[in-house]
Amino acid sequence: MFKPELLLPAGTLDSFFAAMEGGADAVYLGLKKFNARNRARNFSYADLVNVVAEAHSRGRKVYVTLNTLIKNTELSELVETLSALSQCRPDALIIQDLAVANIVRRFFPDLQIHASTQMSVHNSLSSNYLKECGFSRVVLARELTMHELSQLMKSVNVETEIFIHGALCYSVSGQCLFSSYLGGNSANRGLCTQVCRRNFKTVNGSVPLFSMKDFQLVDLIPDFARLKVSSLKVEGRMKTPDYVYNVARAYRMAIDDHSRIDEAKEILASDFAREKTQWFMGHDVKNAVTHNSETGLLVGSIEKVENDCIVLASDVKLSDNAKLRCRNASDTDAEFIKIRRIESSEGKHRIYCNAEGYSVGQAVYLVGYENHPFATKFRRPVSKKIFFPSPQKVESIRRAFPAVGSRGGELRLFLRVSDSKILKSLNPNKFEAVFAKLSVSDADALASMPIPRETKQKIFIELPKYISELRIDVWRNVISHLCSAGYTRFVLSNISQLPLVPKTCILATNENVYLMNDIAVNFIKSQGVRYYTYPSESDYPNLISGRDRGGIIPIYFHPDLFYSRQPISETEFYDDAKHKYDCVNKQGFTIVTDKNPVSWTQNVSKFSNKGFCRFLIDISYDNNLVRLSEILHAVRNSVKIPGSTDFNMKKGLK
Repeated sequence: MFKPELLLPAGTLDSFFAAMEGGADAVYLGLKKFNARNRARNFSYADLVNVVAEAHSRGRKVYVTLNTLIKNTELSELVETLSALSQCRPDALIIQDLAVANIVRRFFPDLQIHASTQMSVHNSLSSNYLKECGFSRVVLARELTMHELSQLMKSVNVETEIFIHGALCYSVSGQCLFSSYLGGNSANRGLCTQVCRRNFKTVNGSVPLFSMKDFQLVDLIPDFARLKVSSLKVEGRMKTPDYVYNVARAYRMAIDDHSRIDEAKEILASDFAREKTQWFMGHDVKNAVTHNSETGLLVGSIEKVENDCIVLASDVKLSDNAKLRCRNASDTDAEFIKIRRIESSEGKHRIYCNAEGYSVGQAVYLVGYENHPFATKFRRPVSKKIFFPSPQKVESIRRAFPAVGSRGGELRLFLRVSDSKILKSLNPNKFEAVFAKLSVSDADALASMPIPRETKQKIFIELPKYISELRIDVWRNVISHLCSAGYTRFVLSNISQLPLVPKTCILATNENVYLMNDIAVNFIKSQGVRYYTYPSESDYPNLISGRDRGGIIPIYFHPDLFYSRQPISETEFYDDAKHKYDCVNKQGFTIVTDKNPVSWTQNVSKFSNKGFCRFLIDISYDNNLVRLSEILHAVRNSVKIPGSTDFNMKKGLK
C-alpha cells in the first residue's frame, strides 16, 4: 500500500518535537522573516541546523517556508538568507516569489524548491510547467474537488502535496487582498489580519460572512493513497504542541491502517478547533461557512482588568495548565494568555498574567491543555557557524539579473474591459493594448464578432485566474479558435499558463502574476513575456526602489479583495465603518470588491518623472465608457478620481 508523507507544522521548537513524537514524516517551519506565518515564534539559523540534524537522525524531513513576496529593498537580505539556508541543508524550501526560484536555480542549485499553495497551483498544466522551472513539488490549491484531483494525478509528473486538516482561507490562497487593502498587512507577506473571520453587516444582521469551518479529510486518506498523492499536510504553525501531537498521532494511525480511521477521528474530535468540513473534496460546500469564527470553547468575557490579572465569570472549569486565547481589541489577531496561575471561586476566574493590552469585554477561549511532556532537547546538538556572503558578493548576485524594462518614453495606456460589445466602439488609437477579460464562452464568440481591424490588432485575451483541470481542454480549444481568427495576443493570470498558449503568440501577464521585485521581473521576461503588470497591492517606495521601469502600473481598478470558489448569498455588505462592498458570482467564483475604485491617476506625472510610462485603466467592473472619459481626463491632468481610494500607494505595504 502506498503511504503518503505525513507533513506537520512546527511553529515552535516544542511543536517540532511534538510532531516527531506524534509520527510525522516531515515538518515545515519558518525563519524569523520571509514566511507566511510571521506571527509564529519561528526559528533562528542555530535552531534550524539542530532541527534538521535531529529530523535526519530520525529519518524525517524538514521543509522551510520562504513563501512571502519580496520587496526590492529586501533582495539583498533574501540572498543572504538563501546562502545561510544552503548551509543549514533543509530538505526543501516552500516558496511563492519567482525571484526566489530565479536565484536558487542559478546560485543555490543544491536547494530543492516546492511551489507554495500561494502560487495557486490547481491543475496538471501548472504542476508540470513548474517542474520544468525547477520545482520538485507543488502544493495544490485547497479548493480542488476529488474528481479534479483524480484527473490531475493522471497527468502530473511532479510530486504533489495537499492540505488535509486545519484552518481554511475563504479566498483562493495567494489571491486575497482584503487584509492588505484595509491596512497594508499583506497576506502574501505573512501579515494576514484574518479579515474573513470578522463580522460584516448585512440585511440579516452582523455575521461572519466568510469564516470557513476547518478542513478535516481523514476519511479520504484511502483515496489519497490510491491516487499516490506524495504528501498530506496539516495546517497550524500557530497551534499548540499538544494540538500538533494529537493531530499527528491521529493521521499517523489512519495512514498506517485505514481500518483505524474511526479511532483517529475520535482523537481529532478533541482538538478544540472549529467545526469541520470536507469542503470541495467531500461535496460539503453548502455548509462550509461557520457562524463561530473563533477556535476553542468560549470561557467568557473579561469583566475586570487589574495590574497582574484579568477577571471573568464562567462555569467552565479551568486549571493552571489551560491554554487560553483572547482576540485583541483591534480585532487583528488572537493571542495566547501567558498564565502564571488561576484562582477560581463562585463562578469567577482570576487569571494571573501580564494584563497589559487586555480590556473589558474581550472574549476568552479555551483551546486546550498542556498535558503531554515533550522532549525538547536534541539528541546530538550541532554547533555550526553560518557564514554570510560579503556585501560585494550579494550585490554581484543581484546584478546577475539585469533590469530588463526600458526607462522613460511617451505615455502608453492599457485598457481592461469585460464586455466584448465595447470592443466594437472603442477608439484603439488611445491605447497601446486592450485586455479583454472574458468568460470562456464570450472569448470563443469573439472569434466571429465583426471587430474593427485596428482594434483587433490591439486585443489581448485575458485568461482567468483559475482554470480547473476539467476545463483545460476547453480553454485550449478556445485559444486555438481565437488564434485561427487572428487573435494571437494573450494575458496570463498565472505564469504556469504559458504552455496553454502557442509559442508564436505575444504574451502579457496581469497583476495576479506577482512581480514585486526586479528579479521576479527578470524571470518573467526570460519566459518570453513582452508586457507585464506590477501587483496592485504594491506601493510607491517599492516601485521606485527597483531598477526596472518597463512594467504596467494599474492606476484605476476595483481590486478583487476575495476571489473564492465558496458561494455566499449576499450581494453587498458593510464593515464597521459603514464602508460598502459588492459581492458577485462570475463563472462559479465569488468576487468581493469595494464599491469605490482605487485611483492612482493623480500619480501619473510622478511616476513618469521616475521613468515609468505604461499604465493600466481597468473598467471591467462596470464597462462604463462615460467613466472612461473621466478617467482619461484625470490621467492627462494627473488628478485623483473623486470618491476613489489609494490602496497601499500612499499608506504603504508592510
